[in-house]
This record gives sequence, C-alpha cells and structure tokens, in this order.
Amino acid sequence: MRKPISLFRGKAGKMLPLAAVLFLLIGFVLGVGLMTFFYQGGSTVDFAGENSIDNVTYATSSNKNSSETYKILYQQIIDSVVSVKVQGEINGNQFKSGGSGFVYDEKGHIITNQHVVDNADSVEVYFSNDIVRKAKIIGTDKYSDIAVLKVKEDPSNKNFTAHPLPMANSSEIKPGQIAMAIGTPHGLEGSVTHGIISATGRTMSTSNGFSIPNMIQTDAPLNPGNSGGPLVDLSGQVVGVNRAKSGDNLGFAIPSNKVQRVANAIIEKGEYEHSWLGVQMLPVSSKMADFMNLNDEAARGVMIAAVIEDGPAYDAGLKGAKSIEIDDQMAFVNGDIIVAIDDKKMYESDQIITYIDKKRPSETIEVDYYRNGEKMTTEVKLGTRPN
Repeated sequence: MRKPISLFRGKAGKMLPLAAVLFLLIGFVLGVGLMTFFYQGGSTVDFAGENSIDNVTYATSSNKNSSETYKILYQQIIDSVVSVKVQGEINGNQFKSGGSGFVYDEKGHIITNQHVVDNADSVEVYFSNDIVRKAKIIGTDKYSDIAVLKVKEDPSNKNFTAHPLPMANSSEIKPGQIAMAIGTPHGLEGSVTHGIISATGRTMSTSNGFSIPNMIQTDAPLNPGNSGGPLVDLSGQVVGVNRAKSGDNLGFAIPSNKVQRVANAIIEKGEYEHSWLGVQMLPVSSKMADFMNLNDEAARGVMIAAVIEDGPAYDAGLKGAKSIEIDDQMAFVNGDIIVAIDDKKMYESDQIITYIDKKRPSETIEVDYYRNGEKMTTEVKLGTRPN
C-alpha cells in the first residue's frame, strides 16, 4: 500500500516562456491550500428543517463599535461555516487535504475553492456542532477558483441553524472597511481573524495562465486551510471567498459578485462560461515607446504581445508584437496598442481583464488601438475561454 503524500493545494504550475514573462510583469501570488492532515469522523443527524435567513439578526450600526461586535458576529455566522475535508489520489498516491466553505442557499449548496476539491474522490463537510455530511461536487470553475458542493441532509436542529450566509454587493466595498475571516487554518476548525479591506480591484495570476480580476485585498490573516471560507463585513454579509495569501498581512479574496455569477451558473447548468478576447498583453515601457516613436496616448496604452490563433482577436484582425533586444534587454514592439474599449479608456491590462470579465461570450466589443502610429477601430466578437 502506498503511503499518503502531503500536498499543498493551489500552487502555480509551469507556464510557457512567453506567458511567464508577461505574467511576471503584472505580479504573481500563490493560492492558499491546506497540507495533509488526518481526521476522525463525527456523528450525523437526520434532517431537522429548512434553512432560513429570515430570523437571523446580524451586528447593527448600534453595536459596530462595541467590543462585543466580533463575538456576536462570530456566533451568528459560525453555524454556516464548514470545514471541507477531501480524500483523493494523484499518480497512484493517496492524499488527504482540505479547506473551508460556507452554506450558500437553502438547497444545501456550499461554496468553497476549486483548488480545495481538485482531484477529490470523496468530500466531507464538518459543521461546527460536529455534524458531518458527505458532499457531492456539483461543479467547479478553475478560472475563478470556485467550487459548488451539495449536501443532501440539512444539519439544522432546534439548537443549530446552518442558514445561508447573505452575499454583499462587492462593487460597493471600499478600502478601510472592517473584514472578518472564518475558516480552518492548518486544520483548526472555526478560527476567526479580522482586519480591513486593504484594496479592491486587484488582479491575481493563476496557475492556468489566466487571471482573476477585481480581487479583494485584505490584511485579515489568511493561512493554509482558510481557502474557500467567507470574508464578511460587520453586517455579516459575505464580501468575498478567501483564496490566497502572499507574505505577511497580504491576503486575497474572490469578490462576492463574481462568486454569485459563477456559483449560480454552476448550479443551473454545471459550468460557468468565461468571455475571452484571446490575447496576451503587457504595458508599454518608455524604451518601447521611444523605439516605436509613439504619441502620448499610444504610449499609455496596453500592447498586444501575442494573439491566440483562431481566437476572437485573431478573427478580428488584431496583431501581436515581435520580440527584439533594446539595450541588451528583450522587448516587445510593433504590436497593436489598445487604448479604449467601447469608448472607455483602457491604459492598464487590469482594466481590460476586468471589463472583458463582465461581458458574456458572443457579445461584441469595439476596440480602439494604434498600429504603426495610426489610430484604428475594430469590432471583436468575444469567444468562450477554452478549457
């Protein structure tokens, strides 16, 4: 019998050389996962009634400054937060791993990260009252790192209510807001940490060569095992799903609006289709701008470094760059330079990624770009991101 191996989920894989160069320009962070741990099963109970959020009262403005706020908030949320424990096999080696999650709706759906349940043969969710439920993976989306699980039996009873956590409108989240994370860091169930929203609109590279836009940055401590757990505000609403950390006081969460779009699509049809432009991009450096003799607007734009053959941008006639050496350093020049989409100025790749992410496949966008010093416009029919 092969000995179980220890896995750390969410690490980035290898990229093609060109992709590696491009993504180093916009930063790189690792996903948070949980190392192998061994656990004992808990008891189970029969169905105890429907979940409901109607009778849940969260911390209000009158007690937000009270020292009791975090205690009250924790007590009102903890029944809906779960530990996700996974068993599986990779290349003939068995593993046990896990993360966190939370109750999403009254039908028994639970949200966690895709990387938490990747390669899982069996999944169990542990509620805070030690009730255990076997969970079915309804669907996953590796591009947003979201997975939807489902348990058949409601664990609620007269003393315990695993109600769905309300979802915030993440577009209204502002830096400086208080945030609290609940999960299972290093296998320690029901752990709570708090901090603030440090920033919004961050873009995070992933191991599959794409990026997750609009990520929420927080200084609430996140550790291996927090992945998939909720990041909540003081009203008890989920503002994001915890995903990653990068150094001290630097954590990231998938915004709640994105989570809802992806989760609802997975529940409805088993998958979420991402819109796709089919390009690789990088900023225009001052050396590149001087070499190409760009005007001020073009010098602020985003260069298309490569166009994916037979992709949407390729079909629309957009052109990628070629690589040369400038002062003994590799540089990309003479690619089309995007400066606007649908009459909205686009001077950063993050802006383009975020805008495309909000569109649906088959929608048409109008791209303004420079080629050989001339400003041009073309229409691009967005495709579906390939698996």
